[in-house]
Amino acid sequence: MNCPNCNSVNIEEGVSIGVSAKTGNVGPKFRSGLFIGVAQAYCDICLDCGEIIRFFIKENTDKKWSKKSGSLGTK
Repeated sequence: MNCPNCNSVNIEEGVSIGVSAKTGNVGPKFRSGLFIGVAQAYCDICLDCGEIIRFFIKENTDKKWSKKSGSLGTK
């Protein structure tokens, strides 16, 4: 994989996305029955220029994905 910004091949793959002051995962929201879940998000980063090349999740994508903005508790 090459960086689309600087063409480097110095790419760190599968870096988890997180929040330092809160608990839980950062990623796409989905509904599972009465519950709302969040799929852990990951990214690939160019170590030469800092470009985030892609975001992705590793779990099953067959979910009822939420398309509404807001916190987990909002409707």
